[in-house]
Amino acid sequence: MPDDTRIEELTVEECWTLLGTVRLGRLAVNADDGVDIFPVDFLVRERTILFSSAPGTKLVDITRHPRVAFEADGIHDYRRWSVVVRGDARRLAFDEEIESSGIRGLRTLIPSEKWNYVRIDPAVVTGRRFVSARRRR
Repeated sequence: MPDDTRIEELTVEECWTLLGTVRLGRLAVNADDGVDIFPVDFLVRERTILFSSAPGTKLVDITRHPRVAFEADGIHDYRRWSVVVRGDARRLAFDEEIESSGIRGLRTLIPSEKWNYVRIDPAVVTGRRFVSARRRR
């Protein structure tokens, strides 16, 4: 049976719009012993990704190796999509910066204390949409 799925590249604008429609993504970090991936609740503000974190290996890895990848996906208009943001992550250190980012308004799905706030400044944003021929009819 032939594959009838078409892959469409998303524009950067489409990527940011779609990222604003979901709350859960995956953060890939470089760890000393390889790559690790963490699910994170996130917020999009002014073309950056913001998330909060409890203390732990994720923050240690980001401090040592700030270059990260972030992925989120979903379904919009019956079509699956995936967006990847690659860039540098850094912990927000100043109260003014934290307040102006809006990150304190993020409601996380896991009720733990997360007093560390991180911003990913994107270097590259790419995305794809997967369209099935059966859905196009």
